[in-house]
Amino acid sequence: MVAGEVALPDVLFRGRAELGDPTGRVRRNVYQASRALDPAAVAVLVEAAERIAAERADAALERTVREARHEGAAVRSCAVVMGTFLGRARLESILASHALSHAAEGRLYQGALLQGATACGLDAVAVPKRSIWEQGESALGVARDELRVWIDQLRREVGPPWAQDQKLAALAGWIALAQTSRA
Repeated sequence: MVAGEVALPDVLFRGRAELGDPTGRVRRNVYQASRALDPAAVAVLVEAAERIAAERADAALERTVREARHEGAAVRSCAVVMGTFLGRARLESILASHALSHAAEGRLYQGALLQGATACGLDAVAVPKRSIWEQGESALGVARDELRVWIDQLRREVGPPWAQDQKLAALAGWIALAQTSRA
């Protein structure tokens, strides 16, 4: 969670929400785990995974927003880094491709977060991973190299882990902060 001045926001909170089935009955990597099954059976499992992910995303976002507001923060938006666009890929095509099944799993959880943001009354901001640095330049008026330096320096502030997904989440949050501040 980033907040403060758009010119150089602060990281208020960071955490991890587990959106998979806590019972383990529906595997977190549902597409990969069920590639050998009949497509009709996979569709049932995917629907269950979507429902579970949506419920868990709603709960995690509600909890995070409540805690942030308790600390005095005004939460207005939720940014989600979006992976590869699948278009209208058929289930059979997804199951036949290792890469597409990974992309579909990412979309499942990304969609759950966007849905949860809307359910919490937040502006849901989808930021495509492929163009995130360009969007950062445009939304923030900061050169890409400077953005990368700022994102890398955040590691000193927030500590490890600080892998690519944390960096991109921070940048997406910063983009959402800029968009919300302008509105």
